[in-house]
Amino acid sequence: MIEPPLFRFLAAALLIAFVAHRAYYSRKFPPSEAATVDKLRPGLASRLAEILSILALASTATYVIDPSWVARGSLPLPLWARWVGVGLAIAGFGLLEWSHRALGREWSEQPRLTQSQRLVQGGPYRWIRHPIYTSFLMILGSTLLLSSNGLVGLLWISSVAIDTTVRIRYEESLMSARFGEEYQAYAARTGRLFPRLFSRRGSG
Repeated sequence: MIEPPLFRFLAAALLIAFVAHRAYYSRKFPPSEAATVDKLRPGLASRLAEILSILALASTATYVIDPSWVARGSLPLPLWARWVGVGLAIAGFGLLEWSHRALGREWSEQPRLTQSQRLVQGGPYRWIRHPIYTSFLMILGSTLLLSSNGLVGLLWISSVAIDTTVRIRYEESLMSARFGEEYQAYAARTGRLFPRLFSRRGSG
């Protein structure tokens, strides 16, 4: 089966757009080390996520150049499922931009606590505590459907899952210590990555 060039192009465009978006906000809101109280220091899990992301990038580049080189990972997905992947990626970029606009200067590429840290509860943060990480899963996880390749998709999903788990654990411990009961009440009515259907009773 000949792989449609369109999906190879879309896979490449997706990663280029993702990297460009991150670079834009990293340049727009450079971290202030002087105002930093604490920040995440990469450990073993973060290193593993980094290695997996490199492998994921390499597998995606291989898929774009010549899909036959990663044909062992091919999945028999129908065409409509691949377009669902495209839609998932587009929705993920929309959520990512919405989240950045809500956070403004509170955003940092490397999770950190600053002296003037605020607890943002507007935009998507009204329902989800970590919508940026949700968007990562949507955008990079969409490669599983878009490429119809398990190797490409699962490498991205594994990398993002490990990295976001580390980041979420660190960020929530910091925010809970900084904002105390206010954060506990906020956590009780929101979900980590997806909206909470029912609030926890007896919290906050």
